[in-house]
Amino acid sequence: MEGSPWRQPYLAELTYGELFRLINRLVSGNKLRILEVGCGRGYLSLELARRGHDLLGIDVNEETIRIAYRTMITDPYNSGRGSLEYQVSDFAVWNNVGREFDLVIFNRALHHIPQPAKALEKVRSLLGPKGRIICVEYAYDQFDGRSATWFYHVRRILEQVGWFKSDTKLTDSLGASVDQLKEEWHEHGRKERLNRFEDMYEPLKSLFEEKQFSWEPYIFWDIIMDMRISSTDTEMAFARSLKVMERALIERDAIGPVLFCFSGENSQDP
Repeated sequence: MEGSPWRQPYLAELTYGELFRLINRLVSGNKLRILEVGCGRGYLSLELARRGHDLLGIDVNEETIRIAYRTMITDPYNSGRGSLEYQVSDFAVWNNVGREFDLVIFNRALHHIPQPAKALEKVRSLLGPKGRIICVEYAYDQFDGRSATWFYHVRRILEQVGWFKSDTKLTDSLGASVDQLKEEWHEHGRKERLNRFEDMYEPLKSLFEEKQFSWEPYIFWDIIMDMRISSTDTEMAFARSLKVMERALIERDAIGPVLFCFSGENSQDP
């Protein structure tokens, strides 16, 4: 929990809770058959199952699936819950054994999957006519100089008052620090071989009929991971203000946002 929003309920609500609400608003229909690719610890699958949908979550990480399963069997709100199943599997080689789904969800998972176009073709084969896909995805290459400048100013304020936990500190030089932050952000994406925005968006819009697209706040996550404020009320207020600020900057096209939400429909013939 040390470097995670789960360490405080209000931080989890502001991050993971908001991702759930974003996706849930796009889930239309009752008792849908839903596949979540890269389900992690299963919080999203669990919440959607609590709303009566039938969920299958798959992830390559065996430890996170164990956590998801443990949470599932100890769920105190399982009355009326839809079916919920977890599997350890790599989506690229996963065998669906003839199962068909109404909705497939990628929640910050597609950017990790090699050959995203091939993965999305597989998604289309899993969906029935008019089946839906929802992708909430991280696009590291969209982090630009404007994003790094905002990130720098916020982090410097936190560092100067002792509210930021890090082994390294930024210098007073704005230009050098912005270049450093931007390079660090992009280097991580290259090192991890993450897919770039166009690698994901181009096949999404070519394979599915786009119904909704938006950019969402996400850079603030990286700040609150290492933010440490002793006053709970102050930390909660500061975290909320960062999210609101990033939202406003995105709407004014003042920074390069790094999290997009795509919702589309399978338009292939039955």
